[in-house]
This record gives sequence, structure tokens and C-alpha cells, in this order.
Amino acid sequence: MDHDSFKAWLDLYSKAWTERNPELIRDLFAQDAKYLEKPFSAPFDGVYSITQYWQGVVQTQKDVSFQYKILAVNQDLGIAHFAASFLRNQTTQIKLDGIFLVKLNSQNKCTRFEEWWQSQKN
Repeated sequence: MDHDSFKAWLDLYSKAWTERNPELIRDLFAQDAKYLEKPFSAPFDGVYSITQYWQGVVQTQKDVSFQYKILAVNQDLGIAHFAASFLRNQTTQIKLDGIFLVKLNSQNKCTRFEEWWQSQKN
């Protein structure tokens, strides 16, 4: 992985989230990917499970805003800080601030995704 490939992956992730398009998940994640939404929760295992999770997410969120800053990249993984906001269930404004740890394969698809985040309701 290099800076440009990680940036391309994050840009596509941003597009999937802000456009609320779970179909793009297949372009982001390898078939056998692991997705850890929270450090102590069981991972979503495989692209089908990840897609199912995202389909639920996009049904409850609208007006999504997402920004990121790449903090580190080496051949094995990338680390990025992110900030996001969205309207949940038409009524509650949510802000997120967190960190992604992403491992990409040679096809620039994620094999392991871990995130840590804090949320604030307005």
C-alpha cells in the first residue's frame, strides 16, 4: 500500500457513505474481509456481511458529510483520522470523530478494517 492507493480507497469509502450506496462496498472490500466497527464487538465477516451492515446504516442516515486526513501509511496498512456528521432517523444530528486502520490487498481492496470513534448528538 502507498499513500495514493490509500487515498483512492478512502475517496471511494467517502463516496459510498455520503451517497449512501452500499453497492460500492463490493468495490471496497475483499471477499474474505473483516470489518470491526467497535474494538470489542464481533467483526462483520466477509463482503456479504459487510454489505448487509451497510444497507442498515444507510437506511437510518441522510445528509452525510465525511472528511479524512491520512496519518500514516506503510506497505501493510494505512491509518486515517476521520470526521463525519449525518442526520439519523430524520431527527437527530450526529457527529463522529475517529480513526480507521485499514489493510489493503494488491487489488486495493480492504482485507481488514478497524475503527474507533466517539459520537456526539446535537
